Amino acid sequence: MINGSHGISMLSRLGINFIAITLGTTVMSCDSRQARDGSQNIVYWTAPSVELSRFEKKVVEEWNSSHPEARITWNTIPAGVTSEEVILTAIATRTGPDISSNIFGGFAAQLADAGVIVALDTLPGFWDLMETRNMANIIRDNWFYKGHVYIIPVYVNPQLMWYNQSILDKHGITELPRTYSEFFTLLDKVYIPQKVYGLTVDISSKWFRRWFDYLTLYAAASGGEPYLDVNESEAFFDNKAGLAVTEFIAQIFKKGYAPRFEIQDGFKKGIFLASIKGAGDIVRTGRMYPDLEYVIAPLLVPDYYPMDAPVTTLAESKGIALFNTSQNKEKAWDFIKWYFSDRHDSLWLEITNYLPAREDLTTNPIFIEYFSDNPNMGIYAAAFEQSVPLVMTSQTVEVQTLLNRELWQPIIFGLKSPLKASRDANTAIERILKSGP
Repeated sequence: MINGSHGISMLSRLGINFIAITLGTTVMSCDSRQARDGSQNIVYWTAPSVELSRFEKKVVEEWNSSHPEARITWNTIPAGVTSEEVILTAIATRTGPDISSNIFGGFAAQLADAGVIVALDTLPGFWDLMETRNMANIIRDNWFYKGHVYIIPVYVNPQLMWYNQSILDKHGITELPRTYSEFFTLLDKVYIPQKVYGLTVDISSKWFRRWFDYLTLYAAASGGEPYLDVNESEAFFDNKAGLAVTEFIAQIFKKGYAPRFEIQDGFKKGIFLASIKGAGDIVRTGRMYPDLEYVIAPLLVPDYYPMDAPVTTLAESKGIALFNTSQNKEKAWDFIKWYFSDRHDSLWLEITNYLPAREDLTTNPIFIEYFSDNPNMGIYAAAFEQSVPLVMTSQTVEVQTLLNRELWQPIIFGLKSPLKASRDANTAIERILKSGP
């Protein structure tokens, strides 16, 4: 993935500018990839993941066996510093795919601004597909960018709290905390300096890590309200919810409940009471730590949060985009429509153990047996109904890099007060939003 420096931001901007300059020539040129090699195959790139590749291999083989006139050439995204960098370079050099998955919303927004990807809602049958897959409301509520839909989310990965069952049992704890103050009261009982900590907190400055801690906690504290208003160039990290989350993290470190250094797999090794984990962690944890017992619960919320209000979480999501450079758009779109089907989503869940981006996870009969056999995944499926995605902006990397620099790192190392860190982050992020992409 991407480190927390400004390097990727600068690289992305340069890459996008180069693509914008060369796109017209690329689309019109008779020297396209297909013309050079005589192939009419559809080139499809996917995430470099073992589990996901098992699924993609099966689906591509199925398509190719029944569509010899529009065969898929499938590869995982080539190795590089980041998937985003590899894709940018491939597009600019006319060696990119027709279709790619593993595209997050912020990157899709960058590509859309450069005119590199197709507005999918302009293609025939788009809304029929969204209705059939039971994701029309997901798209309408969260996936429009400047009036169009450029990406179809494939999976969702909500975040929830995990508590170590062994530590709970050792202290006779049967009721889990709901609020920050209840959590601190519990930690007073279980914390043993340098032996048992309270909460795993990622101290790294990697921009994408904030998806899984600060922004997840903000979603809960705010009741699902967005942390940015892209249209008005406003940020909300210094509002009531933002201040509450920042103060919570500051107190975690001030009290010693989290170390200022990394402990690899600390929760799984029983060194931490609690951790924020996604649905994707369940299978990996079971494979590597089969004896670990844990309880899954809603995210912690500030003390002011209404007792009867549902707790919202953040759901990371990535999806499929179709590139304007494709010489086979019609056939590629046919493949995408075929790809999103009930039987493929059932197979996807069985093989990858990632939740399909659908509204009917808990009600569709095709998933009942899976969730019966995998009850912890069922908890996440239910949590998705109370989840929100990342704010869709082409400045995602810049925003979260500044969040790291002005708030996250200073709070962890005690260099700023929560109020100053929140205000500094808000000011810096609003400045970058107003400057435009």
